[in-house]
Amino acid sequence: MNLTAIIVDDESKGRASLKKLCEKYCDNVTITGLADSVAGAKKLIERDDPHLVFLDIRMPTADGFSLLEAYEDVPFDVIFTTAYDQYAIKAFKFSAIDYLLKPINIQELQDAVERVRKKFENQQSAPSNVVTLKENLSSGTFSKIALPTTEGYTFLKRDEIIRCEASGNYTIFYLKSGIKYVITKTLKHYEEMLTEYGFFRVHKSHLINLKYVEKFIRGKQGYVEMVDGKMIEVSSRKREDLLKHLMG
Repeated sequence: MNLTAIIVDDESKGRASLKKLCEKYCDNVTITGLADSVAGAKKLIERDDPHLVFLDIRMPTADGFSLLEAYEDVPFDVIFTTAYDQYAIKAFKFSAIDYLLKPINIQELQDAVERVRKKFENQQSAPSNVVTLKENLSSGTFSKIALPTTEGYTFLKRDEIIRCEASGNYTIFYLKSGIKYVITKTLKHYEEMLTEYGFFRVHKSHLINLKYVEKFIRGKQGYVEMVDGKMIEVSSRKREDLLKHLMG
């Protein structure tokens, strides 16, 4: 499947560079237009109805996020392009949105485009994770997390998650409902996202939601008992820090 795309960036060099990369390294993408502002992007979207928008975040008159706010139902998929922006990157990770850090890496560009292509090829709803991004940005709390699955995305509230368990390069999410999801990302990926929101990695294989700890059991091997009845070993080097969190 061939994707149509537009590039939105206030810097002419940024637009030209990304267009050249797409033409050289992404055979399945046709760039139909370039815009230097959100207002210009809206006109191109109305004209071309693209599958994909490459969207810069930092622009002088209106940032890239404001383009999404202009649509109740976002009719395109998005790959953000940005210089390092900690807040924005956190939002992208929680919403499973693709982003490219400038200067753009060719392999990362190809991988991001391929994920978009597969979504459309499988007739998945392209903007579903964009909706989650809008919700997380408007609330400022990142209360919802998008988990990429083989079928598309599963959207969860953080408070639904009891614990996460490593399984090789996969992570198993265990929910209050008793449902579990196997996700093709590492536990470290989710540890970096969730630690500041009340999650704690008690062991190399376990990340827990502290609000769902029922008991801490002392002994040669310390354990926590979770609300779902699971007994999880606490590594010796994490024990003191865990107790501080539980007692605090």
